[in-house]
Amino acid sequence: MNYAILVLVGISLIIPGVYAEPDVGTSIAPAGDPAISLDIKAPQENKIFLNLGQPPHITVIGYVRNSQSLQSVIVSSSEGSTDCGNTSFISCTIPVTKGLNRITITATDPNGSHVSTTRNFSVQYGVPGLPTRITISGKITTPDGHPIEGAMVRTHYTESAIAESEADGSYRINNARGFRQIMSVEKEGYTNVTKEMVFNKNLNTVDFILEPTTKSVSGFTAILCLVGILGTLLIISRKERTR
Repeated sequence: MNYAILVLVGISLIIPGVYAEPDVGTSIAPAGDPAISLDIKAPQENKIFLNLGQPPHITVIGYVRNSQSLQSVIVSSSEGSTDCGNTSFISCTIPVTKGLNRITITATDPNGSHVSTTRNFSVQYGVPGLPTRITISGKITTPDGHPIEGAMVRTHYTESAIAESEADGSYRINNARGFRQIMSVEKEGYTNVTKEMVFNKNLNTVDFILEPTTKSVSGFTAILCLVGILGTLLIISRKERTR
């Protein structure tokens, strides 16, 4: 009797397990289909557009890489949305605003799978700002510290500015345009100097040292030259006497 009861209990536990449906889990669709990709050529990220028409519009150009047909390509901005069609080549315009803009390009296939990308850019009007004017001053001297008068100092980057050194070697350029400059110093009898530099202030000091192109003769060399001249004159004198 006890054995019969145990058998019945075992059967009652086995039967539900045999007829139960298997647990297949839950399938979660990915947010975007990896078979679809966007290759946007324009606009470029962080590009600055100047003096567009009114109201401003931006042209979006690119390609959709997909393994099947497309349902739509939608471009959206804060000013509205544009349907760019359902072909792999994207070319359409979208209204934007002055200042910072952010557009979203979304490609969707017939199954509802989609992929999106964004572009950030700005729209500005008017003439672009010119570089800041800065002042550059300093002294021009020889290697031993003597001032050089009449040396021409020039800047050559965005605009050319020029100054001439004074009797004490000082110079001053008040209207150099931009913090990045190429400076040159010229003076007859001295080797020209050219420097490229980047400033970070409106008032700047730069000194230059010019090397003479013909170095002075040392005392010892001068004595040798004098001895040579006297020796030559002595030989000529003796030859004259023997005649």
